[in-house]
Amino acid sequence: MRVALYARVSTSDNSQNPESQLFKLRERVKNRDWIIIGEYVDTKSGKDANRPELQRLLEDCRAGKIDIIFITKLDRMMRSVKNLLNVLEDLNRWNVNLECIDQPIETHSAMGKMMVTILGAVAEFESELISERVRDGMTRAKLEGKHVGRPKKRMGQKSTPPFSEASQKSEVEENER
Repeated sequence: MRVALYARVSTSDNSQNPESQLFKLRERVKNRDWIIIGEYVDTKSGKDANRPELQRLLEDCRAGKIDIIFITKLDRMMRSVKNLLNVLEDLNRWNVNLECIDQPIETHSAMGKMMVTILGAVAEFESELISERVRDGMTRAKLEGKHVGRPKKRMGQKSTPPFSEASQKSEVEENER
């Protein structure tokens, strides 16, 4: 079997590391006599279907280089049901299976395909709930007169990254006033 490993994290900061996913995926393949064709890693939102490594993975699938794709969880592949179903349709046409190692999901069977569709809808729902909560919090903060977004740059002041110790310190000092 020719295997591809796909991992995705949403941010490039140190709070998320795709190596945790890749470690699990490599272990799964190591126990079988399969060949890892490639490791594909994206650092982007799962809502965006135009991720560079996902597109490279799909090109390799289309070219007949891959038999099965391993992912840890379905939401690592897609956060949109429409995009997920489009990818699954393409994979099916190219005779490529998808298997989630942390969830009982595979696309070899009718039951597996149904589970993928249901869990894809749940992943999209979860993503939309998070977005709604963020928008609600920003709206409330604006109504309370709080600044929303990056800190305002004052004349002659060097800008600091939004989550540096300096910006957190000044925020704490301002909140204590």
